Amino acid sequence: MTSELDKAGAGRFPPPGVTAAFKRIAREPLTHFLVIGALLFAGLQAVRAMERPTVRIDSQELEQLVSYWEQQSQRPPTKAELHAIIQDRVDEELLASEARRLGLDRDDMIIRRRLAEKMAFASEDVGEIAEPDEATLRAFYDRTKSQYLQPGHTALRQLFFSGDRGEGPAGAAAMAALAKLNGGQAASGDPFLLPLTYADVSQDDLARDYGPAYAKAVQAAPLNSWVGPVASAYGLHLVRVTGRQGAEVAPFEAVRQDVRDAWLADRRAANNTAFLVRLRQRYRVEVAGGAP
Repeated sequence: MTSELDKAGAGRFPPPGVTAAFKRIAREPLTHFLVIGALLFAGLQAVRAMERPTVRIDSQELEQLVSYWEQQSQRPPTKAELHAIIQDRVDEELLASEARRLGLDRDDMIIRRRLAEKMAFASEDVGEIAEPDEATLRAFYDRTKSQYLQPGHTALRQLFFSGDRGEGPAGAAAMAALAKLNGGQAASGDPFLLPLTYADVSQDDLARDYGPAYAKAVQAAPLNSWVGPVASAYGLHLVRVTGRQGAEVAPFEAVRQDVRDAWLADRRAANNTAFLVRLRQRYRVEVAGGAP
């Protein structure tokens, strides 16, 4: 009977030698290290699985999205439209986050330039700019008066001779008319879409409408004398300047708001320059070839 039980037990339990080997292995430090490492790896994987990146649309951003919609559509969004707005924003953030994870934002000149522009814009307001007082604005105006130079203005009369006549006939008609005018007689030219008389026209306007050569000839013409023919893109002109006011600097009172805006822009640019100086001190710059 005992021998039969021993045989049956021999099939159920490991032999004593195997049990001893397991015990020795279990007591080995390497075994402890492997078991602990396996448990830590499994725990880390579980934590990573639970720590999914989060996309949040807070109440302030939601209000901005709705406000932008209302500005564009002139009405509040419906429930379905609001759902679509949120989904579009979430999709945008998901795509942007995944692109950053994959490194797609690296080595992209357009993205880099856009980020630099945003940083430059933000750095302009790093230093708080106090509202300038009157003395500050006047001092800035005195240093930058050339920016407020108003172009000269001219009063003139003109006769026009169309280029449709041909260069020779137009020139002959203009010279004949000029001879009459200088002789105290009346003369006439061709119909013209632009004014034949200007009471107060700037040199810039003349250059824009007739060309730089015409404007230069008018500027050099003596007062109250017919001169020409003066060429333009339209044909030939006889011109008589009846009045002229030279270029002058606009008075401070007339351009005070412009001076203030220019002063603030100058201060923001100074803030940006100072910010870049600090950044160059914070970062090490290395350029291939040792270029500056």
